[in-house]
Amino acid sequence: MNTSRSQPDYRLTRSRDGEERWSERRSKRRLYIEPMEPAPPGYWGSTRRPLPSLALVGPIVLAYEGGVAWLAGVSSNTIRTGADAWMRRSLAELGLTDHWFLPLALLMILLGWQAVRPKEWRFSPTIVAGMLIESLVLAVCLVGVSRLVDLGFSYLERSGPTLRLLQVAPDAGRKELAQLIGFLGAGVYEEALFRLLLVPIFFYALRILQTPQVLACALAVTGSALLFSLAHHAGNPGESFTWFAFVFRWMAGVFFAWVFILRGFGIAVGAHTAYDILVGWVGWHG
Repeated sequence: MNTSRSQPDYRLTRSRDGEERWSERRSKRRLYIEPMEPAPPGYWGSTRRPLPSLALVGPIVLAYEGGVAWLAGVSSNTIRTGADAWMRRSLAELGLTDHWFLPLALLMILLGWQAVRPKEWRFSPTIVAGMLIESLVLAVCLVGVSRLVDLGFSYLERSGPTLRLLQVAPDAGRKELAQLIGFLGAGVYEEALFRLLLVPIFFYALRILQTPQVLACALAVTGSALLFSLAHHAGNPGESFTWFAFVFRWMAGVFFAWVFILRGFGIAVGAHTAYDILVGWVGWHG
């Protein structure tokens, strides 16, 4: 910021006795503000940007895809389930069968999203560390939600043990390591399908139909969560329908959708993955 004063300016004035004289006109000090680079956003704003999300999601994708290739080799599709299998099947119908096409497509979506923000390519590694901690906290909160739903259904007759996993159509016969790898894939690709893709599609479709913004957002969240819950009972093998599982997964879908909107894609993936690992692999139910 700099200041400058203009050159003296003179004007003709008349005194009380009628005498004319030249006097200096006092000019106001002019203030010039030089353009400055905008300050980088803080933690709460940075987590919603695509690049920090990519920094968090990227290693999870690599661990999942590498683990699938290592465990199953050429027959990697045998341990792929749910959203991952559905999207790959759809891509295969288009002739896109390469093992790495889907993760590369996710990478390109995030980079394309980031490209529209050319001045936001830098972030601190501490942002990713904070996102990991926040993801774990949100996963613990979701475990608490599952306990509340469980209590709400405690007076209703249910057959079989309570199902708490969010992974679509899990295979109970897999080994523990394969199950852990499956949880990594579920966290990434279910969030990519039901939140990163469906929430914006529903929202903008409703906006085109002149739906008010707040209502469009609420319907997009609810609709994507409904499909998320129903997806666990679809396909082969599909899980048998129970009201507890359906209601909890719908609530979890709403939870993750709002996390995606308010906190970003990376934290939604992190929270989903952390929840599945805590409940399905560690065996902690709160």
